[in-house]
Amino acid sequence: MMRRLPLLVLLISGTCVVLGQRPHKPEWSEREFVGQLEDLRQPRADDEIDQSYRLPTDTVPTHYTIRLHTNLHTGARAFTGAVDIHLDVIVPTGHITVHNRDLTIVSAALFAKQDDGLLVEFGFPEYGYDSRTEQLTFHAGQQLPLGSYVLTIEYTGLLQTSSNSGFFLKSYVNDEDERRYVGTTQFESTNARMAFPCYDEPLLKATHTLWITHSADYSAVSNMPAEAVEEAAGHEGFVTTKFGPTPKMSTYLLAFGVSDFAVIEDGQQQLYARPNAIHEAQFGLEAGVKILDALSEYTYVSYYDYMPKLSQMAIPDRGGGAMENWGLVKYAETGLLFNPSRNTYRTRKGIAVVIAHELAHQWFGDLVGPHWWSYIWLNEGFANLYGYIGADLAYPEERYWDLYAVENVHNAFGPDSSDTIRPMTQDATTPSGISGLFDSIAYDKSGSVINMFRTVLGDDNFRAGLKIYLTNRQLDGAVADDLYAGLQAAIDGKEVLPEGVTVKLLMDSWTTQPGYPVLNVRRNYDDGSVIVSQERFYSDKRVPNDNIWYIPYSFASASDPSFDDLSSFHWLAQKAERIAETGAAADDWLIFNKQQTGYYRVNYDAHNWLLIAQALQKDPSAIHRFNRAQLINDAFNLARADRHDMALALDLLTYLANETEYAPWAAANGVLTYFYDKLRGTAHYHDFIVYVDALVGKVFDGLGEFVAVPEDEPLLQKYLKQLITTWACRVGYTECLRQTSEALNTAVETNTPVHPDVQYVVYCYGLKGASDDVYRWLFNQMITSKNEAERQLLIDTLGCAQDREQLISLLSVAIGGNSELDSILSGERSRIVSSIYSAGRVGVEALFQALSNPEYAQEFVNRLGQGALNSVVSNAASRTNNEAELEQLENFLAALGDAVSADTVDAAMRTISTKEAWFKSYEGVRSTTYFADFSN
Repeated sequence: MMRRLPLLVLLISGTCVVLGQRPHKPEWSEREFVGQLEDLRQPRADDEIDQSYRLPTDTVPTHYTIRLHTNLHTGARAFTGAVDIHLDVIVPTGHITVHNRDLTIVSAALFAKQDDGLLVEFGFPEYGYDSRTEQLTFHAGQQLPLGSYVLTIEYTGLLQTSSNSGFFLKSYVNDEDERRYVGTTQFESTNARMAFPCYDEPLLKATHTLWITHSADYSAVSNMPAEAVEEAAGHEGFVTTKFGPTPKMSTYLLAFGVSDFAVIEDGQQQLYARPNAIHEAQFGLEAGVKILDALSEYTYVSYYDYMPKLSQMAIPDRGGGAMENWGLVKYAETGLLFNPSRNTYRTRKGIAVVIAHELAHQWFGDLVGPHWWSYIWLNEGFANLYGYIGADLAYPEERYWDLYAVENVHNAFGPDSSDTIRPMTQDATTPSGISGLFDSIAYDKSGSVINMFRTVLGDDNFRAGLKIYLTNRQLDGAVADDLYAGLQAAIDGKEVLPEGVTVKLLMDSWTTQPGYPVLNVRRNYDDGSVIVSQERFYSDKRVPNDNIWYIPYSFASASDPSFDDLSSFHWLAQKAERIAETGAAADDWLIFNKQQTGYYRVNYDAHNWLLIAQALQKDPSAIHRFNRAQLINDAFNLARADRHDMALALDLLTYLANETEYAPWAAANGVLTYFYDKLRGTAHYHDFIVYVDALVGKVFDGLGEFVAVPEDEPLLQKYLKQLITTWACRVGYTECLRQTSEALNTAVETNTPVHPDVQYVVYCYGLKGASDDVYRWLFNQMITSKNEAERQLLIDTLGCAQDREQLISLLSVAIGGNSELDSILSGERSRIVSSIYSAGRVGVEALFQALSNPEYAQEFVNRLGQGALNSVVSNAASRTNNEAELEQLENFLAALGDAVSADTVDAAMRTISTKEAWFKSYEGVRSTTYFADFSN
């Protein structure tokens, strides 16, 4: 076994251990719209979709009564359950089929429900199970006539510990160093069947009554308030918590939790968290109250017309994510708990947006759910968008909407430019296929497309349409046409759209075909006309395609910079058309897609790009900040797709020396990171650094003493400051490294952490050349913290060390099995590993050194799994940029031998080949030549 480096030594309870992580009537063009998309109106049902996974349609549920008994307070996984499924036979049948996964059926009984409500025993049906489809079929032995029945099933199950699915077990350590257990649930999308046999499809809604028997020292919470907590007969020390019936809802929205959590309240809202973290819950509760009220007002549909309360619950060691269960929303602690003395502005922003996202689901998903998972964008697209709108309504001073495009529209553009990407409406039936629908298309693209139509129709009309949609489909399922009908009803008679044009016609072109367009703008500088055309955008090629979208467009010019006027749009409804007059003079720049509200890219003729670049150099504020971000993102990605020269894009970015808004810099960050990853460690790196310096230097100098955090510092200034200082330190600015080093050393000397908002930069870059004592201090801050978000940030900064021995010692923590390492959460172990290889080349080399030892590598796999080792190999390959680094990788792979598969090795070598080939590609040669010319 590899020697444990005794660097990170910490005293815990006296024991010395080795530790080492988002108007008025629009004006429309009068062109005729042709119904070109009739064939796209239906959701795509691919040949490979296996409909056998869908339940039979001869019975439907009306109500579930679920009774559970758990000893989870001891850490025991076993639980018992019984469910009474009230159902209607709507087509005579001899069989009742429900879903089940990993539950052991003990017994089943069937009862017929008479008109007076009395139950008549119908026998004890035999049953069979199909493990492929997870369908449990009960055979009545005779034909069941139309009517109502109750199927009672007794069963046993195990709480999950290896996944956050179904009914699962988590734990935490309290202030007395005692481990306490938490039973919680995650039923979306197909996991309710892991807690009780049920009709686990979204349209098959029913009401639910839940009773949970649990330790009297613990409490239970669910979607509805508890109606009673009674002593459990025959079970000393146990109580049964009985919850009131839910509204009619999908099984995946049922939720419950059993814990010893504390609670804080404000009116009809509660927030539950572990007792030693409840002091960090105030912002989450405040945000929940503000955002729920804002969304109730926005939708004109009051949440409390349907639910009597809203609870939020912070689950320890959940990793990430959140779940919108109706009335009981659950989060990872990092998504709900905020401590202003320990957590950053990013944590606070993340909490506000995540809460708004999940609370938006209370309407979009809970009150009205998808007819089937193919329409999951009706849930996630709205939640994605209104996560930002809701947070912005609750906290307008933070300007959260400034972040929407750079965090969502730009994020969607990447995967949606592939030729294998799916459309927004896409069928799937298997659990894994359904899970795969929860992707950037469901979230980022769908939110972006919805926002485009919100803007085009006008926010007031859109809100009115949502009210119609939500009211018409309340407590039921919806398809895309239901949304279109609501929006159409809101605008009928208002001359919002040209005659004969419907919301459905427009939106279907975006929801039923994959990808997105690039709008090509070619100006005639003699007569002032413009030809606009469209084609599908691919990230890596140009191919003829017949795709047509109904594209809403608007434009601004130097003589009419009307970026804030989003009341007037035109439509491109064919491959190309000529705009006779734009009002722009020959020497005016012209910019389409004002504020980037449209989900498409825009490319211009070279001269217009030049005019835009000149305008940015002269006065960036002449162009809206959202469009500045759009121009950067478009210019770079259009160049990568060989639609114009990369030098055009790189020249455009040089205006950033005078840019002080965050959104354009966020777009530029992606460009700079792309080239950094290509050029670090190569002969071209110096030239690239000269380019970065020309962009960053002036802005960095304007920050002054950046480690100081003014109390009134705006949120977006915090974002900008972290981005700029990260680049300044990364490329070796002496002043940046001086400030971070001095701030870290002062923190160590005074044993006082630096302000959370500058912690990442100070700790990460302050560690350059730091002593072991300094590293131990920073590690101690992490290991003693009980705040998960803080721990994650500190793990990321610990991976920044430039000393291999420090990093190997940190790696030892990831695989350590000592009882004293119980405070290391499961997700933190893998985060430690990723922090080591992500921060720099030294980390990659530290991993090579440690994992070249076969015994250490085996211990690594035993603790973290084979996938973790494969990930090290693939990430090391992606960070290999020269011959010396390639030799190190080859030696590492040789040392690993059979510890990794041939496929893993082959994939790593393909990555290397791809990286090498880039330097011989036109993009690579043009880019490196540009940087060389720039630096000379």
